[in-house]
Amino acid sequence: MVKIEIKNMDRLFSRLDNIAEVDLEPLMYKAVLAVEAQAKALVPVRNGALRASIHPEVKTEGDTIIGRVYTANEYAAFVEFGTGTTGQGSYPYPVPGVDLQYRQTPWVFPIESKDQDKPGFVTTSGFVARPYMLPALLLTRDRIMAMIENETPKLLHKAIGG
Repeated sequence: MVKIEIKNMDRLFSRLDNIAEVDLEPLMYKAVLAVEAQAKALVPVRNGALRASIHPEVKTEGDTIIGRVYTANEYAAFVEFGTGTTGQGSYPYPVPGVDLQYRQTPWVFPIESKDQDKPGFVTTSGFVARPYMLPALLLTRDRIMAMIENETPKLLHKAIGG
């Protein structure tokens, strides 16, 4: 008969509990900051409103940490994916599960005019995609993965008292 005795189980369980309590949100926040900075560097700038509207967000839902970089700017998607017949087919990345739809007829919109008695109008068939969000993620992905692979063991080691 073999007898096995395990000592200090309470310490082991305490350390395992500490691992479960490791806060990974700051690590996710570093990741989304990298994507945000890259998106702001890539976004086309006319007056700076679109660039200024790009923000990071990190939240925890249950046991899942969600990081995202987003913009609520009303024309952000038009810049990213293009518009009209000119933009159709110009987005260079696959978008699984999304069927991009483009207007097939020209449209007119007002523009600012120096002569207020004669408002200006422009007719357009759209413009080509000028992606900045997805490329930001693709360009930072390897750096983010390396950061996570490097930082996570340090956080776990610290949590178990190492």
